[in-house]
Amino acid sequence: MGGRRQVLRSLVAFCLRQRVIVLALLALFVAAGIAAYRHLPVEAYPDVTNVQVQVITLFPGHAAEEVERLVTIPVENEMNGIPRRASMRSISIFGLSVVTIVFEDDADRVYVRQQTFERFQNVSLPAGASASLSPDSTPVGEIFRYTLVGPPGYSPLALRALEDWVVERKLRQVPGVVDVAEFGGPNKQYQVLVDPVRLRSYGVTLHQVFDALASGNKNAGGSYIEHGPEMYIVRGLGLVRDERDIGNIAVMVKSGTPVRIHDLATVATGAQVRLGLVGKNNDDDVVEGIVLLRKGENALEVLQRIRAKVEEINRASLPRGVRIVTHYDRTDLIHRTLHTVLQNMAEGIFLVLVVLVAFLGLRNLGAAAMVALVIPLSLLGAFILLDLRDVPANLISMGAVDFGIIVDPAVFVVENILRLLDEKKGRVRSLGTLIVQGTAEVGTPQLFSTAIIVTAFVPLFTLQRVEGRIFRPVALTLTFTLICGTALALTMVPTLAGFILRGRTGGGESALVHFLVSRYRPVLAWALGHRRAVIAAAAVVLVGTFSLIPFLGSEFLPKLDEGALWVRVILPGSIGPTEATSVVRRVRSILRSFPEVTTVVSQLGRPDDGLDTNGFDTAEFYADLRPRGEWTSAHRREDLVEAMNRKLSAIPGIDVSFSQYIEDNVNEAVSGVKGELVIKIFGEDPTVLQRLADRVAATVREVPGASDVDAERLAGQPQVQIAIDRAALARIGLSVADVEEVIETALGGAVATRVLEGERAFDLVVKMQPGSVADVDAVRRLPIIGPAGEKLTLASVADLQVRPGFARIYRDENSRRIAVKLSVRGRDLGSLVADASARVDKAAPLPPGYSLVWSGAFENQKRAQQRLAVIVPVTLAVIFFLLFAAFGSSKLALLILLNVPFAAVGGIWAIAASGLSLSVSAMVGFVALLGVSVMNGVLLVQRIRDLRVEGRSVVEAVTEGATSRFRPVLMTALMAELGLLPAALSTAVGAETQRPFAIVIIGGLVTATLLTLIVLPVLFEAFEAERPEY
Repeated sequence: MGGRRQVLRSLVAFCLRQRVIVLALLALFVAAGIAAYRHLPVEAYPDVTNVQVQVITLFPGHAAEEVERLVTIPVENEMNGIPRRASMRSISIFGLSVVTIVFEDDADRVYVRQQTFERFQNVSLPAGASASLSPDSTPVGEIFRYTLVGPPGYSPLALRALEDWVVERKLRQVPGVVDVAEFGGPNKQYQVLVDPVRLRSYGVTLHQVFDALASGNKNAGGSYIEHGPEMYIVRGLGLVRDERDIGNIAVMVKSGTPVRIHDLATVATGAQVRLGLVGKNNDDDVVEGIVLLRKGENALEVLQRIRAKVEEINRASLPRGVRIVTHYDRTDLIHRTLHTVLQNMAEGIFLVLVVLVAFLGLRNLGAAAMVALVIPLSLLGAFILLDLRDVPANLISMGAVDFGIIVDPAVFVVENILRLLDEKKGRVRSLGTLIVQGTAEVGTPQLFSTAIIVTAFVPLFTLQRVEGRIFRPVALTLTFTLICGTALALTMVPTLAGFILRGRTGGGESALVHFLVSRYRPVLAWALGHRRAVIAAAAVVLVGTFSLIPFLGSEFLPKLDEGALWVRVILPGSIGPTEATSVVRRVRSILRSFPEVTTVVSQLGRPDDGLDTNGFDTAEFYADLRPRGEWTSAHRREDLVEAMNRKLSAIPGIDVSFSQYIEDNVNEAVSGVKGELVIKIFGEDPTVLQRLADRVAATVREVPGASDVDAERLAGQPQVQIAIDRAALARIGLSVADVEEVIETALGGAVATRVLEGERAFDLVVKMQPGSVADVDAVRRLPIIGPAGEKLTLASVADLQVRPGFARIYRDENSRRIAVKLSVRGRDLGSLVADASARVDKAAPLPPGYSLVWSGAFENQKRAQQRLAVIVPVTLAVIFFLLFAAFGSSKLALLILLNVPFAAVGGIWAIAASGLSLSVSAMVGFVALLGVSVMNGVLLVQRIRDLRVEGRSVVEAVTEGATSRFRPVLMTALMAELGLLPAALSTAVGAETQRPFAIVIIGGLVTATLLTLIVLPVLFEAFEAERPEY
């Protein structure tokens, strides 16, 4: 290591000679870090969704079967060969098809959107179908929700028009906003409500009415004419302006008298067919807007712009009494979680300072402050590197930073300089020379230790999909802070030491350190004298602890408390909008009866743009909660959910599940199902799939810990099926298209043209008068006009039957499927899946051609565990070779690696004692422990070897080496533990994701420190005893 030490000596000497340059560079570094922090996107939770694009096709009025056959399957066929495709899923429901194409993680989103757009242009869609791509956002991009509220008497129809033509247009102008989705409120349209009796009496067909309206609402351009020296533009003005103009349009002339629209129909302003409703507190019908963040934008900055725009709209753009009222703003969650992280950081930094002062003494308060300065500067350096890599900061990545680990290199440098000052009291000729020597002695081991810790993070970089998107930012943040901390320890700390320690003749030892060392020496001496007993006891502890692992529960990730609930209610499949609205009103009332709830917003069905795929049999509720300190009827979220579930279970015929807003969207994006844990069953026949899913759901409900168990519903939607008699049509001289046009126009309504009101445009729709087709018999009596003017009915050319149909059809990878979703409460994920899987295999055997897979959180957890099981041993091998390169001895390398299992011992004890499960977050804590535990071993073994090189005996070298490293080893361990203690103990919003990581490291460092200070010297003495000379 001599060459490396010489390089370090030169570097430190340069820093001491050129202090002004170093401090100037440090000032630039700070400025750049502050700028990067202000620019760095900050998220409450990392965006774990995959790269995906949705093809959304509206096919109004058509059943799920037609949507699947005519739209979904052709789109899927075209998307099968798209480059970088990882998987594909779809849903077909009444009037809507959504095909989701998931791409590989590293696929460029602009490229895949372009490829998807080009491909779906090749799809031959049926008449009446319109397709588009989903906005360039993500499921966690719904950052702002609001309702438009008017004064008493202001109609929802007028509010929706304001939302469509004023509010939405202005909010979409905000930089960073990709779209604004509207939900709730009736869409205005002009309606020609045809009277079938008058239609028949005049002998007019619906086709004639439709054509008359389309041709009677046009402007024409006649180019221009020259009039003297001027040019006149010629315009033919034939656009309708109101209901009166529409009613005066002539359809035909009969016996010299024009038959106009108002002779055949009533012209009115109405609302288009409702696909969904939004309610808020006591109001059943409100207008809601959902603002979507463009992928990659800074959520906090965009939210700030949105709030400013909302204030501007409320002030200057809306009629008197109308205003935007916010009920969801992601800023609140981001600030609450950031407050948790910053509070934990502040408390951790304070505890680190306490340890520094306690171990270095008040006399060395300046040295302690110098070490503590490394913490904020390392974070600033990490912000710079994260910003350059376009990696957002989030709760998990920032909460994983352990300040005790960051300052370890600085602690060893300062402690070694102070130790040399103590050893050379009164004999310090040049402080600069001593600083160079002190830094170089520990600098090389510190560089190796940093390399080892960074290597230990390699497994996190290899994680894939959801777990990779969560923990790669963690690994980057930890790596960047550690590299910055090491660089500052070898440059800034020696430079500042030249100022702070000037004039000092001794390092000084605190009374605490003196006391602890005096107690440590006899313990170490006893351990060295009872080598076999110590090694045997260590082996027993190791084996006994690892035998506990099968009894630890397992889960994917702890849930982030978002401060609100997202409640999903599944209603009977055949329920109509009126009855569904009544049930939803009752659910809102029950949720609002809890004092912890401030506001309840319900969503029944889906918005008109197809961004959601629910029918009237699905309602979702956003229940905003008060701060936890203000709760009165419950103290835990689980207790509140249980109480709500008991009250809601009194409503017959509904299934209720509880989640959270972001969590729900993420679950759906990852697995295609809105559930924490998902069982997917694949097969061809939807009826068989439904039967199997119901059987699986009934079995899983009996499993302890399984809650909110629900099987998706495919069937249960009654249909009026009209089978056209082709022979009858042939005799009359009509085509199938003639009859289908009557069915579509009369029942569903067809858009004939659009009516312009200034910049606003509204559909003009032709349909039968309300009540004229109120039942199936009325449908049978629909008028059909023959080629010769014969007055027929629909029943004369078709057979009408009421039969059950499918409400929705799901597909994954070109195959139909159904899913059973569930949540896990009061039990770990791994044991529940093992129990449920065994029961399902026994109680619900699958027929040939059908298969079953577990998905959701379990799939993510299993994939992460399998990945780590391969990568961690490889990482240990790499660390072994690094140690071998540093020490030139395989035995010493193995000796230091013994710290790893002993660090794991403490982590396992901590997990078991805290009642937590072995989550991926805890596993990341073990990975971080891997590097940290090796670091102290490297520094201790290096010091003992240096003493052996100086000619000390084995016992002398081990005793003096361990004693001299006692203070820095204990300091660094305590700082690492206390730095994470606030995160381990916190119960604030967002602490759930930090706690397992913190608890593992705290517990692991306790046993790793004991090994380093007691067992490792004993093992080294045993190893060296075989070699009389070094």
